Amino acid sequence: MKQVELSHGDLRFPALMAGEGETVLLLHGFPDSYRNWQQQLEALADAGYCAIAPALRGYAPDCQPRDGDYSLRAAVEDVLAFAAQLGGPVHLVGHDWGAVVAHLAAVRSPELFRSCSMLAIAPVKRLPAALLKVPEQLLRSGYMGFFQLPLVPEWLLRRNGLAGVKWLWRRWSPGWDPADHLDEAYRTLAQPGVLTAALGWYRHLPRVWTGSNRQARSWLASPARVPTMVLLGMQDGCMSHRLIDDNINLKDFPAGLRVEKIAGVGHFLHLEKPERINDLLLAHLRQYSGDCN
Repeated sequence: MKQVELSHGDLRFPALMAGEGETVLLLHGFPDSYRNWQQQLEALADAGYCAIAPALRGYAPDCQPRDGDYSLRAAVEDVLAFAAQLGGPVHLVGHDWGAVVAHLAAVRSPELFRSCSMLAIAPVKRLPAALLKVPEQLLRSGYMGFFQLPLVPEWLLRRNGLAGVKWLWRRWSPGWDPADHLDEAYRTLAQPGVLTAALGWYRHLPRVWTGSNRQARSWLASPARVPTMVLLGMQDGCMSHRLIDDNINLKDFPAGLRVEKIAGVGHFLHLEKPERINDLLLAHLRQYSGDCN
């Protein structure tokens, strides 16, 4: 495993790389670190893939844009640049925000991707309608409204050695000890500007009037022409697994869709049960290896 760098324009994204073969791009979520994909990187490398896990936009000082653009459009454009830099087409694996970005990127430019795997997040196209049938999700998502406040969320999350981040991890994956994984998240979020950048992703969501948000919504009008797998933890305290029950129309996935609900895990399912998740990822990747869609 080695430290490398991906780029988009003048932004530089630190990344971990392991193995040789078809490329698998792994996108982390919040509040997390690209370095927490190590168990997946090792498993993918052992299976004959070249696995690369970059920091998302803002999660390192050198990939914080001067204009503060943390829109989904900008994040998708980063991933498209990565795929082109890596010689595409590539496999996509995303967790949390990384799953949303992976899905949108696959819809936007299916020719660049062999497969898409979404962890902990149901497909977003029909999510607003699904919320009406899963009212407890409104309570679970309350933190997103809180993050719209200026300065206060940073203060609360950062105080007492990032105790607020630990609280989120514990709430979202109840009964699991994150140990060193949480330490990696601390190290990432403690870097200059990273915590505010990470919250910037949430603060861009309500800006529905912007061109970037309109474009991201327009992508969702198109079907996902990349084979897709969705993995959800049954004990996820952030996103209810029930959202998938009223959130799927197979016409949205003409290239195929597989959904797996994993018992005994929460939001950070790939860290809680890495062997189980790695097996599912490898099975999905192997099914579409060599298929350039």
